[in-house]
Amino acid sequence: MEELNLYDNSGKLLERTIVRGDKNLKDCENIKLTVVWLQSKDKFLIQKCSVQKGGEFAATGGHVSRGNTSSQQAVIEVYEELGLTIEENKLKFLGNIFRPHAIFDVYLYLDDNLMDRPITLQKEEVENFCWLTKPEIISLIDQGKMRASSAEHFLKFIYKS
Repeated sequence: MEELNLYDNSGKLLERTIVRGDKNLKDCENIKLTVVWLQSKDKFLIQKCSVQKGGEFAATGGHVSRGNTSSQQAVIEVYEELGLTIEENKLKFLGNIFRPHAIFDVYLYLDDNLMDRPITLQKEEVENFCWLTKPEIISLIDQGKMRASSAEHFLKFIYKS
């Protein structure tokens, strides 16, 4: 049973937690999700989510568990889903996306040698992965194959940078 921190509408941590999947949130309560765009040279790692997770392409990420910061959770998610160890202090915070009852903390992790490291997929979450350039990611978005939240994060924080 995974517990999630709750945050107010400005992103401030609240004292109350919920069990993941609980939809009984007050108007001023939000869960937090962390998203990591992994970049190696001019390419980004894009996951092909498992069928159970929607089968779409997406950036790496997940819910922020009770007791973790979003940057700590980002490191955990990358390791769990891809078997890659990344350094929290090398995460670059890009910004937030606010949605009803959800706050996305979006990060970039840049390591020119990342593409050369072995990847071990968490099959329950990730079916496959690929390294794509910005134009190739735009093509996925245009074809409707990218998870909507990942497409939004890419267009807001990555594409124009």
